[in-house]
Amino acid sequence: MDIGRGLRFSVLGPLRVADIDRPITITAGKQRVVLATLLLHAGQEISYDQLTDRVWDHDAPDDTRSALYTHVMRLRRVMGDRGEEPRLIRTHGHGYVIDVEHDCLDLARFRQFAQRAERAARESDLSGEADLLEQALKLWQNPVLANVPSEVVHRDDVPQLAEERVRTLERWFDVNLMLGRHGQIVGDLLVAADTHPLREGLRAQLMVALYRSGRQAEALKAYHNMAMLLREELGVDPGKELRALQHAILNDDADLAAPELGTDPGMARRELNQRMLAADPALIISSANARVAPRQLPAPPTPFVGRRDELALLDDACAESGPVVISAIAGGGGMGKTWLALHWAHRNLDRFPDGQLFVDLRGFSPDETPMAPEVAVRGFLHALGVAPGQVPDQPHAQAALFRSLVANKQMLLVLDNAVDAAQVAPLLPGSGTCAVVVTSRRWLSGVTARYGARHLALDTLSDDEARALLTRRIGAARVAAGDAAVSEVIALCKGLPLALSIIAARAAAQSRRSLMGLVAELRDEGLDTLDDNDPSASLPAVLSWSLRALTAEQAQVLALLAIAPGPDIGLYAAASLTGLPLGKARTVLRHLEQASLLGQDAHARYWMHDLIRRYAASHVPADTAALRRVVGFYLHTARAADTLMQPTGPLIQLDPPAPGTDPALLHDVAAALSWFDTEHLCLLATQKAAAEHGMHVPVWAIAWYLNNYQERRGHLHDQLAVLQTGLAATVHLGDPDAEARMRRLLGNVSAKLGLHDQAIDHLHHALALTDKTGNRLDEARTYRAIAVAWMRQENYELALDRVTRAQQIYHAFDESAWEGDALNDMSWYAAKLGRYDVARETVEAALLLAHRTRDRSVQGHALDTLGYVNHLSGNHVQAIQHYRDALRLLTEIGSHYFAANTLERLGDTYVMLGSHDEARTAWQQAVAMYQKQGRADAAARVQQRFEEPGPPTPGHSGAAAGLPLS
Repeated sequence: MDIGRGLRFSVLGPLRVADIDRPITITAGKQRVVLATLLLHAGQEISYDQLTDRVWDHDAPDDTRSALYTHVMRLRRVMGDRGEEPRLIRTHGHGYVIDVEHDCLDLARFRQFAQRAERAARESDLSGEADLLEQALKLWQNPVLANVPSEVVHRDDVPQLAEERVRTLERWFDVNLMLGRHGQIVGDLLVAADTHPLREGLRAQLMVALYRSGRQAEALKAYHNMAMLLREELGVDPGKELRALQHAILNDDADLAAPELGTDPGMARRELNQRMLAADPALIISSANARVAPRQLPAPPTPFVGRRDELALLDDACAESGPVVISAIAGGGGMGKTWLALHWAHRNLDRFPDGQLFVDLRGFSPDETPMAPEVAVRGFLHALGVAPGQVPDQPHAQAALFRSLVANKQMLLVLDNAVDAAQVAPLLPGSGTCAVVVTSRRWLSGVTARYGARHLALDTLSDDEARALLTRRIGAARVAAGDAAVSEVIALCKGLPLALSIIAARAAAQSRRSLMGLVAELRDEGLDTLDDNDPSASLPAVLSWSLRALTAEQAQVLALLAIAPGPDIGLYAAASLTGLPLGKARTVLRHLEQASLLGQDAHARYWMHDLIRRYAASHVPADTAALRRVVGFYLHTARAADTLMQPTGPLIQLDPPAPGTDPALLHDVAAALSWFDTEHLCLLATQKAAAEHGMHVPVWAIAWYLNNYQERRGHLHDQLAVLQTGLAATVHLGDPDAEARMRRLLGNVSAKLGLHDQAIDHLHHALALTDKTGNRLDEARTYRAIAVAWMRQENYELALDRVTRAQQIYHAFDESAWEGDALNDMSWYAAKLGRYDVARETVEAALLLAHRTRDRSVQGHALDTLGYVNHLSGNHVQAIQHYRDALRLLTEIGSHYFAANTLERLGDTYVMLGSHDEARTAWQQAVAMYQKQGRADAAARVQQRFEEPGPPTPGHSGAAAGLPLS
């Protein structure tokens, strides 16, 4: 590469960068964090989220992407990158990658030396191994990354590096002990044991070196000091290996003597194996033991249904070649991860003739104690035929022996229920002939990133798969006989395999019991029905193990998400709900997603399985403050969105958002409509939750700010329900202005739904309230709504009278935007009465006002009316042009309800010109929109035109025109 040639990077000490002639100073701390993070994972993509966590320590600003870009740009500039390709730091996928030659980074050189040392060990070249390990260790300059100001780096990354160094140091001591250099390393061992006082392996090496140097008393004192420290700090005694070594020193055991090494390094190692099993971890076993072919897989699960795509992915992964093939199956508790892994393993036994190893790592178990990886390794060694006396003392030596035994073998390892990547790493073979399947409730991102594992996220069963599982368990006849009950079981269990299996097992055990009885129990008692004395068959117990692994903060956020209104939630709403800064909320949500307790869809919406939601919600006390924050988020964002959509609409007074509430920022009408589309169901649920908690002002305010959107989109039945709830809140508040507004809007939507009596009742009641309050503008809006109601009863004279009153009030108050609405309605009613000249003159006045106020909504509706006037008066070509212009504007502002009406009328006009194909196209579009909006009568009316495509009845209007009423 050109960029970076000549640069040298150091991370095994304070972060440093230098070119051939001079050091390069990076003064900004956050830039050092970015560079250090990229260098620690050189050649790998580091995501924006990973960088965000490390640069801002979970307290990120809102626009982290822009800030990260700035830091990277400045780093590039400091290191001589002028924008030419290839770049030293390049954008890749969802993050950045730094491309550094191996000899330019001390960490890469360290690992190269360590790998070469491993090759020397396999060739029994002890001296070469020792020299290479020493060269690796010389690259370290403590403290590591001391000048990198990041708590996350020093918490997550630096300890892993330190562990890597200490293991290499232990290997170097081992080799020197084998070479009889105990006198040369005893001083280094004293320092290392003092620096790492709790590492029993280093203490054992120090004791051996002291003993061989004739310092038996000091060797025993070294043991005594560690024993005292372990008891005082941890309340435990030294391990059995260290106790055995103390006993051997006390008895002056001959096996502890220094090896007499000849010229054959291989002989030296074999001699040391035989003489120092207790004190030295290097071990080679006989070839007879290596021929053991274990068969540890548990019995295959039955019945097994579905998962075709997942099985195919596992097959594909196993067909790959590489250092080792790993598939990491992640999913929540009860999702069927072990079920899938074992089924796949048993149907692929022929691929692994040298054996199969299985271990339950107890990552999420009732005893809260995940299995230590060294325990699992020792279990594998025993399964492979290693006698207990031949197992090395040191964990890293045990892991090395395990890798040696499975090298070039065609073996399968199933690592079930892993807690994290650190637990898995020592159990991975180094041979490309082996395959590993790991299951975990967490995303093992470390295994995926470091070892190239295939990540397989396990989801719930489909309804068909759930029915197949129940059929296999309780029989096809019983399923068919209780079809309604089975369908409800499937709906209540939401495809969770464990829940389905528990219900199926109970149904099978109680064969005479009605399935509907089980369903009623499940419906009424919820999760209690899925509890059992056997924790492995109890859904609450399984879920509790997942929650137990969370931090207190993560558990609290999960509980709040469980009571959040709506089927899902976005990041901004979640931040307000939890009261966390946006960056911190993003991090916690990611951890919960990685723990398979949350899902995230393609639109970055977080969702939770219903049964997990029920369990989490049952473990959280009422949090009114959190509910007020999330209600405030939805209400204030809805207000901003509605204001963008209708800038001239009347506002209502609201209290400012509660502390911790951060409404979303929306910049234009398109963003406002998109937000409403995304959050509509959550807004409905929020209003319901607010009503249940007596938050009367937010209840009616949400109804107010939802109205315009729901009318444009044609969500009439939802609109009716929301407004009825809003009306009840205003009555409770005793607020006549608010009640009048709710009744006016209810009258409007009731009229559209054909509920004429209810519509007139609400509107006259609203008019009476405005008379009492003296609110003339609300009086005008109510008159206009009354006009629409009478128009839908085809009483156009009365409609024209009422809207004319509204127009006069608007004109008196110089409300040009609202006067344009009223003029448009007057034109429509005049056209209905056959007064085409008056209608044309009036709608042109409406258009003039709309252009003056730049109100695209009024423009769109007025153009539609002008098209209709031209249609009725026989000017069909002009009518089509006006309809097209109206459609463009109505579509732009998202007014689908009225756009469907315009499409129907456009089809009518095409028929008058004999353009039947164009008419059919317009009607087809109208029918599709009517059906989507639930307007079945309108859809049927237009559908009938397909069969009878003659001219419409003179004066036929299709669907009525009109404007949103607020």
